[in-house]
Amino acid sequence: MRSTFLRLCAATSLTLALVACGIKGNPRAPRPAPLPAPTPQTVPAQQPPRGPIEPSGPTVPPSAADAGLPE
Repeated sequence: MRSTFLRLCAATSLTLALVACGIKGNPRAPRPAPLPAPTPQTVPAQQPPRGPIEPSGPTVPPSAADAGLPE
């Protein structure tokens, strides 16, 4: 009876030591990295070429006083 109890204690101690060290069995195979979610690719709409930008308000012609030059 005593030898059975000692073997049970030894087995329990060994099991607890292995669990505490993290040795729980064969390591798992690494999983592949998850694939990124597919993004829908949109084609931009074709726009006609733009012309020069036209002023949208009154224009003030430059003068010597506006330029900061002495007259």
